[in-house]
Amino acid sequence: MKKELILLMLLLVSVKAVSQDTIFVKSGEVIPAVIISKDNTEIKYKKFSQKESAAIYSVFVSDVKSIHYSDGIVADYTETQVLSKGPKRPVELAPMMGIGKLSIGMSANRFSRSTSDELTKFWQVNPFLKNTTPVSSNPGYYALELRMNMVMGRSLRNWIGTGLELIFTPDDAIYANSTDGRDEINLHGFYYNIPLYYGHTINHKKNLIAIFEPALNLAFFSGNIKVDGDDGKISSNLGTGMNLAFGVDWLFSKRFHVSLRAGQRFLKIKESHKDETSSSGYSSYYTNPPDKDFLTIKVNGPYVSAGLYWSMYYKMKGFRME
Repeated sequence: MKKELILLMLLLVSVKAVSQDTIFVKSGEVIPAVIISKDNTEIKYKKFSQKESAAIYSVFVSDVKSIHYSDGIVADYTETQVLSKGPKRPVELAPMMGIGKLSIGMSANRFSRSTSDELTKFWQVNPFLKNTTPVSSNPGYYALELRMNMVMGRSLRNWIGTGLELIFTPDDAIYANSTDGRDEINLHGFYYNIPLYYGHTINHKKNLIAIFEPALNLAFFSGNIKVDGDDGKISSNLGTGMNLAFGVDWLFSKRFHVSLRAGQRFLKIKESHKDETSSSGYSSYYTNPPDKDFLTIKVNGPYVSAGLYWSMYYKMKGFRME
């Protein structure tokens, strides 16, 4: 009888040694595991039924919804993270659902304008112009940006948002001069861009986000176009367009992140200038007189940008913290 009792106890110990824990991840993944160790940041485990020499895996506590231990105890990490720690400030809860992120920053941009447009045609073939120099552009400009976004979904990997981008081009954004100085193009612009922001985290720490960012562009161009010594003053010609961009955001802290973008801009502006001889006070150049095609300036081409941003957080009404 004593031997049977000892054998039964050994059997129970051996069963306990290989008992299965189950990790439920916020993404929906269920991991049969044997928990090795855990702390406030990370949980280390072996996959169930692996050999003793098998690899040890880890998962961040912030990614875990709950753990069901082999002895029946359930550890609810959602409650632990939000209620037990009880952070009061929104920045301590970020990034979580129900916490909005407002970022402000500056970006440096480089744009390559396509010269295959009506402005180049106007400059090269207009019979009133005698030019040998090409139409050129200054590729650099700066932008002031305001972004509003938030994380969505239980996995906390998807970001959505919008914003406002104010672009200031240099005075010689588009320029050309004839060899005799009687003909000239000198244009600069101010853009309002309204981007739509979608991102998905691409690393385990969730601080590197792949971005798709289309945007609506509204532009005002000013400057002058001089034809045979007659200077046409251009004041706030309005143009509309869009741009499509891809890139990444690196959240190296909750307050600061850097942004990289590469994309294509499509923008069209109809030219008009002051003309005292016109009844309206304004007139437009034609692409190739005597043709009646009004001059249209296209601002199309690829661009890249890099920016630095500072962020603040706020609680959004109507969202339940999860």
